[in-house]
Amino acid sequence: MQIKSMQRQWIVVLLAALLAACSGGGSAPTTVAISSSSGASANPGTTAATASPSAPTPTAGFTALILKTRPAQFDSNQRCPPYLDFGTPSLRTDFLCRTGFAIGHDPRSRTPLWVIERIGLSSLNGGVERTDNFRADPDLLPGRRAELEDYSGSGYDRGHMAPAGNLTWSNQAMVESFYLSNIAPQNPALNRGAWARLEENIRNWVLERNDLVIITGPVFGMQDGVIGRSPVRVPQAFFKVVFDPVRREAVAFVYPNADPTTNDLVAYRVPLEQLELTTGLALLSTRQ
Repeated sequence: MQIKSMQRQWIVVLLAALLAACSGGGSAPTTVAISSSSGASANPGTTAATASPSAPTPTAGFTALILKTRPAQFDSNQRCPPYLDFGTPSLRTDFLCRTGFAIGHDPRSRTPLWVIERIGLSSLNGGVERTDNFRADPDLLPGRRAELEDYSGSGYDRGHMAPAGNLTWSNQAMVESFYLSNIAPQNPALNRGAWARLEENIRNWVLERNDLVIITGPVFGMQDGVIGRSPVRVPQAFFKVVFDPVRREAVAFVYPNADPTTNDLVAYRVPLEQLELTTGLALLSTRQ
């Protein structure tokens, strides 16, 4: 119990430190709206291990959420139903509307800033197999995107923000999940362990709650490392917000981009308000 408490305190400290560091961040990138109809290992040829399915956690820390009225987050230039029903977390991004998710991509970090999914029971019944066909996003210009060689020999996994395991219902969605616009450099032990278990738990929660909105992205600081020649920025941590739009309940997690010390979800839970302050994102909104 003491170890769990210390882990949660460490994450809160990380969030506070990142909030202080990010407060001096540079200007946001220019918005470019891009539409298209059309985690894995850092070192090519290897495949991330799959975490063993965990038992459903019915309560999971969901708490009632009163959505903030932020009409500015509903930009007419960013349409991608049903993924933006609760607003766009940030407007100044290279925006990508995909078959199975929406992306706000940052051309400076060459990673997504946020990825939004909406999954229901039908999302879990597909038979499409994982492809592992990683590639640069064809809808992003060179110089504004990551390239395959950036990850080669980096020591980091190519970590999915929208996991392939959520997209077995569509061949096109599966293909698009392996575009590097949906990927960020992720610690291998995290990607294949605690993070994979969180993804599996969320799929279990869908069985209980039927409809979930999931927002995932990196948490950056001021002194982040980079990989590759592009280069690609390495996050300090990753966040995931899970929102039940029917019950209006949500839970948020932050996982440091390092070897995990526990797989216990409780150790990584954080207040949604603190996460918004740290990242500068408006994660869940209503028009009025």
